[in-house]
Amino acid sequence: MASLLIAGSQYAHSASEAPPPGYKPLSNSDEAGIWLQNDKMEQGLQQSPLLVKDEKLNAYVQKLVCELAGPQCTSVRVYVVDAPEFNAFCMANGAMVVNTGLLLRMENEAQLALVLGHELTHYSKRHVLDALLSRRNTAGALQILSFGLGGATTLVELLAIGSLASYSRNQEREADAGGFELAVGRGYDPRQGAVIWGYMEAEAAANPNRSKPSAFFADHPANKERLDTMEKRAAEMEVQTHAAELGAHYYRDAIAPLRAKWVEEEINRGEYAESIALFQRLIKNDPASGELQYYLGEVYRRRNANGDADNAIAAYRAAIAGMGAPAAVHRSLGLVALKSGNKPMAREALRQYLALTPNASDRTTIEYYLQTVGE
Repeated sequence: MASLLIAGSQYAHSASEAPPPGYKPLSNSDEAGIWLQNDKMEQGLQQSPLLVKDEKLNAYVQKLVCELAGPQCTSVRVYVVDAPEFNAFCMANGAMVVNTGLLLRMENEAQLALVLGHELTHYSKRHVLDALLSRRNTAGALQILSFGLGGATTLVELLAIGSLASYSRNQEREADAGGFELAVGRGYDPRQGAVIWGYMEAEAAANPNRSKPSAFFADHPANKERLDTMEKRAAEMEVQTHAAELGAHYYRDAIAPLRAKWVEEEINRGEYAESIALFQRLIKNDPASGELQYYLGEVYRRRNANGDADNAIAAYRAAIAGMGAPAAVHRSLGLVALKSGNKPMAREALRQYLALTPNASDRTTIEYYLQTVGE
């Protein structure tokens, strides 16, 4: 593998220029070795069980990328993968990976456009290639570049690949600026950049014991500096362009069929404080969602810290009063009430669960619980 990474001594294309549509590096260049490895990684992604195959969602994200990328659309291939971490990255060969954890956290099309524009800028400015070439002789880079070569890419490998490119602060600033230009050029609200960063900062602050930050933010400029820069630049661009498009309705329609699955995967990460901060924020944006209230209750129930039983019950009640809550909300409410010693509440909730799901696989268990509370 090392010979592939150091096969040539020159770039096949100027690192200061965007690769033209259909570009391929010269076969005797360093870049060709990187591309060969990236092509094999992409093949691993194509075979991976993590690949999201929902046609509507893939078409939506690819269309947005193409609108932002312009002539380079044909060079960028988007892969949406089932991974709950907030992350997106683009390989040197134009393969872009977008995590479902990132999509879950977006509130509108403008926010997603700014993130995708950021990654497209890394690609067009050839930051990805620079980062890989600068690390090509390290043991960690060689190990990571071997991932995906034997078949389907796993979540561990995907996280490793996504963390391989370590950009400089100047490159990150350039990608932020480029993302603004691309998104605002399509009419999207530039203020959403600072909104995204503020949300992620709030999640991080909710869990000060998190040992490892999101790969997407690990090498980015300091939070305060970035927020200040984004807010200042957004104010300037808003005056210049009057861009204010959010596209919230289109975005919600695209992710709606898959959001519940992503929320469950978020809970399964086990970073409960972060999940609570995320769900509370999403509920503010969608207050009628009984589904989100249910999952907020599930986080409290699973964490089971002091006061979480009361918080879970409140969330479950809000879910039942809202729209779209699953029948399982009554089971969860009944189990928490039972554990808390509130037999009347437990009895009513469990009965309602069985009434809504007469063929429930856990019916025998629920009937046993009802006997214990005096059915």
